[in-house]
Amino acid sequence: MSVASVRAEGLGKRFRIPSPKAPRWGQYVRNPRAARQTPRTLVIEALRDVSFEVPEGEVFGIIGRNGAGKSTLLKILSRITTPSAGRALMRGRVASLLEVGTGFHPDLTGRENVFLNGMLLGMPRREVERVFDQIVDFAGVETYIDTPIKRYSSGMQLRLAFAVAAHLAADTIIVDEVLAVGDAEFQEKCARTMRASTERGRTTLFVSHNLALVENLCSRAMLLERGRVVTVGAAADVARQYLRGAVDTDAACVDYVAAPGHGENRPCAFLAARMRSVDGSAPVQGEDAILSIDFVVRRPVRQLELWLGVATAEGERVAALNNADYRSEWTLAIGTYRVDIRFPSLRLLPRRYSVSMRLQHRTGELHDEVTDAVVFAVLERDVLGSGVPLLADRGVTWLPAQYAIRSVGGESEGERR
Repeated sequence: MSVASVRAEGLGKRFRIPSPKAPRWGQYVRNPRAARQTPRTLVIEALRDVSFEVPEGEVFGIIGRNGAGKSTLLKILSRITTPSAGRALMRGRVASLLEVGTGFHPDLTGRENVFLNGMLLGMPRREVERVFDQIVDFAGVETYIDTPIKRYSSGMQLRLAFAVAAHLAADTIIVDEVLAVGDAEFQEKCARTMRASTERGRTTLFVSHNLALVENLCSRAMLLERGRVVTVGAAADVARQYLRGAVDTDAACVDYVAAPGHGENRPCAFLAARMRSVDGSAPVQGEDAILSIDFVVRRPVRQLELWLGVATAEGERVAALNNADYRSEWTLAIGTYRVDIRFPSLRLLPRRYSVSMRLQHRTGELHDEVTDAVVFAVLERDVLGSGVPLLADRGVTWLPAQYAIRSVGGESEGERR
């Protein structure tokens, strides 16, 4: 059984802040009794009964909306602030990277700050000297290593801070949202380092709003909301739960409801339509989605076809489909019907789309038509497991592909080496 590197037991943190309704001096003069009875401060509970455990060698994600208590929790774990209730147990040395420039003295050079951080971790100077060149090479600041930190850009400070945390002898690394400051190449380098650190038994607590990176790096994650733990589980499952809770489905999806009297003189007419994921939330790329359509048949119809057109919000056609394409034509009696169209592993990139609908006879005779009836947004997800979500700049869809490379004559560069 793995030893717990991090254990939180009933953590709570309260802050007292000035009340926006606190009385002014003039109110004490005009109505001193009422002014004295009005509270001048408010108590804010940033964390409430937070308990979790992280075994040695795990990369553990912490996600939640802004103000959920993530940074407060990390500051408690880093011993920067004390909890109002409960306790936090950390095993071994802890290195924290909570904001750009954490642990650095602005007037000291990069070289001096590296040794200062090593000293704060309780490392002998010779151990810091042994990894110093690796730190500088990882950060890519060789030219500026003897320049005061205050002359560094925020990106350079971040590079050096992460390099220090990753290479010095810390048993647990705590990383807040700071990686968002770095460029894509450096973020990928940091991700590789965090993955490799698990093999050496190092524990990482990772906070980020980049859910694709959390899914890719972390084996488990915890979702915080208003200072409370909502769930702890597999990183992918927790990320999906957060994504669905963070997005207003009613705002992301506009359903169709027919106006009163719509299509009264037609053999059949649309009543309603909606596009959702299987659990009723906004559709997510790579997951099943269901388009539900209600329509009424006022006179018996034969060979009825339901035509659908999917387009981007800009009007670019994505796809068109028809039940007749799947050898499914309907002969229906008078009544109300619902058709559910399931899209397995929805291969649409995250953007807004609309669905136009037509009810028609096989010969093309039109019964009812609604343009842009349903509008829905597709939420992003790390569908390829690369740590980087496929975004709208890729187009409207993606093609599953398998790559195979081989030499087809002559000696390849790899073979020459």
